[in-house]
Amino acid sequence: MTESKHCSKPILLFLLLFISLVANSQQKGFPELKINEIDIEFSKLKDNLAAAKEKKDTTEIALAYLHFAHFYKNVGALNEAIHHLLEAARFFKEKISVLAFNTKMEIGHIHFTLKHFITAKHFYSEALLISQKLNYKNGEAKAEGALGNCFEKQSDYEKALLHQNNSLQLFLSLKDSVGLAMVNENIGSAYEDLERYKEAENYFSKALSYANKNLKIDRKINILNNLGDVHRKRGDVAQGIIFTYKAKHLAEETNNKHQLESAYKDLSKAYRITGDFEEAYINLVLSDSIREEILELQNVQQVNSLQALYGAKEKDSEIKLLTKQNEVNKAREQLMMILILVLMAASVVVYFYLKKRKAHEIKLQSYQQKILKQDLEKKKLKEESLEREIELKTSSLSKYSLHLAHKNRTLTHVAQTLNNIKGRKRLDIDAKLTELVKEIEGDLSEKKEWNQFMDYFEQIHPSFFDNLKSKSKESLSNAELRLSMLLRLNLSSKEIASILYLTADSVRVARYRLRKKIAIQGGEELTQFLQQL
Repeated sequence: MTESKHCSKPILLFLLLFISLVANSQQKGFPELKINEIDIEFSKLKDNLAAAKEKKDTTEIALAYLHFAHFYKNVGALNEAIHHLLEAARFFKEKISVLAFNTKMEIGHIHFTLKHFITAKHFYSEALLISQKLNYKNGEAKAEGALGNCFEKQSDYEKALLHQNNSLQLFLSLKDSVGLAMVNENIGSAYEDLERYKEAENYFSKALSYANKNLKIDRKINILNNLGDVHRKRGDVAQGIIFTYKAKHLAEETNNKHQLESAYKDLSKAYRITGDFEEAYINLVLSDSIREEILELQNVQQVNSLQALYGAKEKDSEIKLLTKQNEVNKAREQLMMILILVLMAASVVVYFYLKKRKAHEIKLQSYQQKILKQDLEKKKLKEESLEREIELKTSSLSKYSLHLAHKNRTLTHVAQTLNNIKGRKRLDIDAKLTELVKEIEGDLSEKKEWNQFMDYFEQIHPSFFDNLKSKSKESLSNAELRLSMLLRLNLSSKEIASILYLTADSVRVARYRLRKKIAIQGGEELTQFLQQL
């Protein structure tokens, strides 16, 4: 038994190293959006909008705004997309059309993505009214389903199921297999949230049968993942693993990273239930690796897109500025001609002209001063906003540290109480209490909250760890990094001991070892040194 454990560790380490290498190689191959394409598309859309406005054709103007909105949505500028969709919607106030319906739905979808569920429901409701007036059954079914999704996100499952069932009846009348797969999956998801797993499984199975009739592979993968999840929650772990593996294979075939990450995560949960912790850990690492890859890809794409968009807007501003300068140059040339004629005509006219020009210059200076004043006010407001943001993050970090301390004190108290009653004689009480104490003590070392805590800390002190490592003579352990972070927050040894679940003496020893690793002058305090990083 001991030999098998020793053998499995090198194999696990090799797998993790291999996963890391694959992830890094994939990250190097991330596709980047072409800046020239975004620049060209932006200019084209701007020209189309200007041409439509010149024609004063409301339909063309609305369409131009819609195209602009889709462009902004694709590059990740969702607020700009909403703005242009609302501009397009202004031209549909008095018109009931499929285009008006699609615009309202698109605004709702973006707000839903941003988790503005109340606002999303408002636009979905308006879209529903339009579809009903048009007798547009397909649109009505989509709007009902979208409203159901909003209510589900707000945990109002009664209304969610009401709207989803309305959508289901409409799609049944239309015999739309794509819509039926979607709505059955949505209903199954609601029942899963309600922990009514048998009903959830029933609707997911129906969704899968409809998904098999069309080529929406991504929908099918999602349904298979849901079926695996609900079987696992019902206790049928083996059947759940079968469905999840089917989803995993399809996701690999179609290179669907999101669904593949979800499949690995579900497999990790399933293997953990079966007691195969090595497989559970491997699948969890694979899931985390793919999620990090997805996030990095999204970040790269969004940054590149927004940079390109910023460049296009900046170029557009430069063109406008050059146009204005050309107009000013032409005006100056005309002015010089007038001056020559005025000088030739009479000195009196020159006198009045000079007087007028002086007044013009005074107005221009006044205007420039106003612009400078506005710029200063904007900068001041921006600085105040940044200060408020830093204060808010600092407050959140302090509250989070207090939460960790409170949690540790509570769990310590519970563990001590359970240890005190462990000696009482009852059937199996000692074994059960020992198991419970180990579980609670294991919870005290949970890394998840530390990772969240360090994320908050790095937002406020982004260069702290880099500066600390550069000053260190030796590499610092995770425990030493945590201690440094808490000392940087100016917490006392007693507070640190409570948060790290240590004694005061242990904290004192840890501080001494940390000080030895860092190049600190003889008389300088460790806390003071860390405060200056």
